[in-house]
Amino acid sequence: MLKCRSYPIGFVLLSMLLIATPDTANAQQSRTRTLTYDPDRKTWAEAPPPPPGTAEGDLHAVRAQIEEGKYRPALSAIKEFVERYGESDPLYPQVKIAKAEALVGQCEYYKAHETLQEFLSEFGGMAPTSEALRLEFTIAEAYLRGAKRKILGLRVLSGEDIAFQILDEIAADYPDSRLAELATKTKADHLFDNGEHTLAELEYARLLREYPQSRYYPFALRRSAEAALTSFAGVDYDEAAIIEAAERYREYRLRYTHQADREGVGNILDSIREMRAEKDFAVGAYYERTDHLSSAIFYYRLVCEDWLDTIGATKAAARLELLGASEPINTNEVSDK
Repeated sequence: MLKCRSYPIGFVLLSMLLIATPDTANAQQSRTRTLTYDPDRKTWAEAPPPPPGTAEGDLHAVRAQIEEGKYRPALSAIKEFVERYGESDPLYPQVKIAKAEALVGQCEYYKAHETLQEFLSEFGGMAPTSEALRLEFTIAEAYLRGAKRKILGLRVLSGEDIAFQILDEIAADYPDSRLAELATKTKADHLFDNGEHTLAELEYARLLREYPQSRYYPFALRRSAEAALTSFAGVDYDEAAIIEAAERYREYRLRYTHQADREGVGNILDSIREMRAEKDFAVGAYYERTDHLSSAIFYYRLVCEDWLDTIGATKAAARLELLGASEPINTNEVSDK
């Protein structure tokens, strides 16, 4: 069961905004204090906190409360800040971020999401935007880990759809942000881990297409091949998935030869050849069962020519011999019964 974290989460700095590339859920946390550069000493020194009773000082106090995990008092202080200074105050965008931070700290994810949507709609493009996206990503991860959206205080609705919406919006609306490609990968990984291999393959393919220089490219290429292969339903069904899997595995082996060799990609491609040979043999067997011998012979020969040294080719050759068609003949001269 997902538990709301009790540890403090990061904040926006007054003078700079720190955000790490969030390869995991434990993204780098920003600090409530600021540093100033002393050109004479050529060192960074911690600046004194702004005085209480000013907008800067009150926002600093709010951040300190959040840092200490005092989320409810922080939300009350934020309400007082807005009443005192108004929404026209230059620090108001950062107050919205702080409010979302406190709500996430209380695991009130949907309220935090609504707050961040308001921020992005009104202040998107400003310096704190990257922090807003980080928080949105944190909310999406919480929903994917099992958090429920509360309705009338009851935790009853799955948040997966909300998570997917957040991740899709990050990738679509902020394609140049550090989180865009990670959002696409996170959605693909979740679908893959939950057995939605067809949908996962589409998401990995999107990552490969839109971020060809991504650090996740090798992983996504391998996963897309695996997802396509897993989604192949069997020889009685369409082979598009297995053809796509073969193409992805071949590209993976071509680009990352040593890694592919260690992972046994060659053996996987051999298995795919066996499956495709069995698929074509099954078509020939169907035509033989329904007394369409010319079509059966055509497919058996196709297996022997296209899938040499496979079990399917051995079986096809045996059927051709039994049908008296082991020698090349014009299929138009073979009459269907």
